Amino acid sequence: MIDFIKDLILHFSIILSLGFMYNFLWMQKRSVYKKQIFKLAILAALLVTMALPVRFHGGMEFDLKLIPVFIAFFYLSRTDGFLIVAVLILLQGLVGIDKLPVTAINYGVILLLFLAIENPYKITTVNRKIALGLFVNALITSTRLAALINSGNAGDYKYLLVFSLMSFIALSVIIYIIEMTNLQIKLMHELHKAEKFSAISQLAASVAHEIRNPMTTIRGFMQVLQGEKNLSDNQNLFITISLQELDRTQTIINNFLALAKPNTGTKDKIDLSAILKETIAFMRSYSHLANTELVEAIDKNLSIKGDAHEIRQVFINILKNGIEAMPSGGSIFIIAKVEGDYVRIQFRDEGIGMTKEQLARLGHPYYSTKEKGTGLGMMISYDIVQRMGGRINVESEEGKGTTFTILLPCE
Repeated sequence: MIDFIKDLILHFSIILSLGFMYNFLWMQKRSVYKKQIFKLAILAALLVTMALPVRFHGGMEFDLKLIPVFIAFFYLSRTDGFLIVAVLILLQGLVGIDKLPVTAINYGVILLLFLAIENPYKITTVNRKIALGLFVNALITSTRLAALINSGNAGDYKYLLVFSLMSFIALSVIIYIIEMTNLQIKLMHELHKAEKFSAISQLAASVAHEIRNPMTTIRGFMQVLQGEKNLSDNQNLFITISLQELDRTQTIINNFLALAKPNTGTKDKIDLSAILKETIAFMRSYSHLANTELVEAIDKNLSIKGDAHEIRQVFINILKNGIEAMPSGGSIFIIAKVEGDYVRIQFRDEGIGMTKEQLARLGHPYYSTKEKGTGLGMMISYDIVQRMGGRINVESEEGKGTTFTILLPCE
């Protein structure tokens, strides 16, 4: 019994170290080879657990090698999960060829199970992820119990229960540590963005009005000059271009003011289906000029709570960006439907797309993929959606287009 407890504690400590290793690596601000180091840590944990299995009273041996496979598959990548299993099977063949077929079949079934729950696992809550871990652990425990009974060591079921309980606790703690680490990183990123928003808002509040007054005066004088009859064609052209640039500057100032404008916090019930259709109708003439088609599939009676003017502004910003991302024309597909407790609005274009670096900076102040863009439009859009309790997900690939997905709570 003492040897069993010592081996179990050793395994538990080794497996638990993976969670702390993940936290340490991903919280580093410096650029380090996080994934590569973590893969080596998982391989090391796998090797140690296989080399030093936990021996039961009747002679049966088990280990916690399933947990490194679980962590690699769900927190690194599917490919890494398959790679770890391949290494596991190779090591098992070197240790004992007689157990190789059983190990290969078991972990083949486990990988199929992981593939089946992969998508639900990625989008669910921490508690449900732990519950899925319990489900996987329970399945493995049932196969181990069958192995005990088949070998005539059914009396060791108490050892198996303790072993399985410790295995589940270890897996739960690792899932919790990794999920909390990811949440902390996300919160730090959001805090960093919030600080930028605050800086921009303060700048807008103090400067925008001061700029607007002389701009109005300049525009007035330019219009007076434009009315003169003795101007040459070049002079008229220069004045027209100057007025256009003044209008563009005025738009930028308005965006600053919109960002700085304090939110009243009032939320009304909005007929989202109607607003989407109105926005699409409004943008259709602009899309025709750019040889772009707007294709809609909007469910009826979609409703949310928020400010109708603000959400309309978000839709216009995204549609305008999508149209401008297709210089050779194309289609933008707008799909809106209820998905669980959220209304899901998707804008998918066939434009030039974005790189991963561009995606990471999207919504940040002063960053835009357009030559004359300021980035304020998307920053305001992110801010509006966030204040409404929703979120924006963006997927893009260079040369294949971009998909904006907005999730807003149902009314």
